[in-house]
Amino acid sequence: MSTGYSSTIDTYATLAATKAEALRRSPAGFFAGAILAGTYIGIAMILALSTASGLEPGVRPLVMGATFGLGLILTVFAGAELFTGYVMYIGFGLARRTITIADALKLAVVVWIGNLVGGVILSLVFAAGGGGAIFANADSMFHAYVLHKVSVDATALLARAILCNWLVCLAIWTAARMTGDAAKCIAMAWILLAFVAAGFEHSVANMTALTLGLLVPQSSIDLAGMVRNLAIVTVGNTIGALVFVVGGYLAASKTDAAVAPANRG
Repeated sequence: MSTGYSSTIDTYATLAATKAEALRRSPAGFFAGAILAGTYIGIAMILALSTASGLEPGVRPLVMGATFGLGLILTVFAGAELFTGYVMYIGFGLARRTITIADALKLAVVVWIGNLVGGVILSLVFAAGGGGAIFANADSMFHAYVLHKVSVDATALLARAILCNWLVCLAIWTAARMTGDAAKCIAMAWILLAFVAAGFEHSVANMTALTLGLLVPQSSIDLAGMVRNLAIVTVGNTIGALVFVVGGYLAASKTDAAVAPANRG
């Protein structure tokens, strides 16, 4: 396990440059990877909602949190382009000047749109298949779940989104500093359990959840509510990554030079 911070920062700054080059080399291929990430997070969202739909309210958050980690594990190990993680890569890339502001904006926009397309496609296919336990138990759980997302106060929504991506990026950061695939999976799943069980807001997960909210019979939300949620949550996710992970570890990395001589002994 790494003890310093700069090496991990440099790894992600280099990754940002690699991703910017990949987008330039093959926009269509890169966009396909972003679509895949939207479906992977969407699959985890569907799994979490399905397993929790028939449970008592008190245990739903824990069950949803325990199952949602599948999405990030698929994204990291199968490979895909996920917006919430990209904010961290972009932040470190800008700090280390491995990418330009134009690169950062292109990456963020293309990945976000691709994630949305993936979430919508997955939702349409799932709804065409009947909607499973989510639609079957919509009156007892799902309607209330999505209605809360579109009606909650904007300040609360923003705060929950900030907290969410602080944890998501921390899961990715932590896994990068560990050895062993099993350890990485456990760490990511455990950290994601915290954000889901606590009720924080993930923009890409909401792309699937709220699309399903529009497709479920007798929907209680509308497109305007979905747009409002995604706009606020996207801003909050961006702040969470840039301030608390990128900003936090850039500041912490200033200690690396001070402790390096002692470590050489």
